[in-house]
Amino acid sequence: MLKYIEYNREERDICAHLLRLLLEDQQQWRPLKDFLGVEEVSDPRIFCEVALIRDSYYARKPDVEGFVNMLCEHIAGQHEISDYTKYEDLDEDLRDQKKTHPKQIRHKMKEMGLLKMDGDRIVYGSMQAMFNAKPDLVICTNNDLIIYEAKYTMGFDIEQLKRTEQIGDVWATLLYKDLGFESTPTVQVRSLGLETPKFKPDVLWKDVHNIAIKYLREDDFSLRVFSKVIKQSNKS
Repeated sequence: MLKYIEYNREERDICAHLLRLLLEDQQQWRPLKDFLGVEEVSDPRIFCEVALIRDSYYARKPDVEGFVNMLCEHIAGQHEISDYTKYEDLDEDLRDQKKTHPKQIRHKMKEMGLLKMDGDRIVYGSMQAMFNAKPDLVICTNNDLIIYEAKYTMGFDIEQLKRTEQIGDVWATLLYKDLGFESTPTVQVRSLGLETPKFKPDVLWKDVHNIAIKYLREDDFSLRVFSKVIKQSNKS
């Protein structure tokens, strides 16, 4: 009989077990140091399925106009766009948080016949994507903000990785204090997955499996999950 643990294809499930592994041994943080390939970590903070822009927006309500305006300006700078409708100059209904969520602006501008400039399409389209994005795993330690995009059976999307770099830049510039940093951190985006002929991730699931073997009991459920992943790796 097939068991769900054997055919579950969801990266989020595996990342949940990875999060648990990295939180083991919190006095010494040995699994985390092995995973990062470092000898020391300082006040580590580890997050899973991180929707920082979305959550910070809700946490700042009702005083969010300044935040969204800064976010738009930052996105425009990332794309080297100067010709676009600034958030503060949008139609009142588009700035009313009770009527329009920031991720809806591009769609509503199109409905209202206001989406005429390429700059608006790019800025408000990018903002929509940032509000929807949830990088799989984030580790904050020392002055490093390390963001992992994880895949299991699927390949990596280069555009997604670029967008994650842009999201990390926003976090590091506008929201670094929310993540416990005192100053702008160094951002790294790393890929985590199975090695394929087309792509070699920065971190392989077999590396995670090897770490798990060191710190988890042989009958540990998380180790069973990582072992399943290795079986898939051998089929690839």
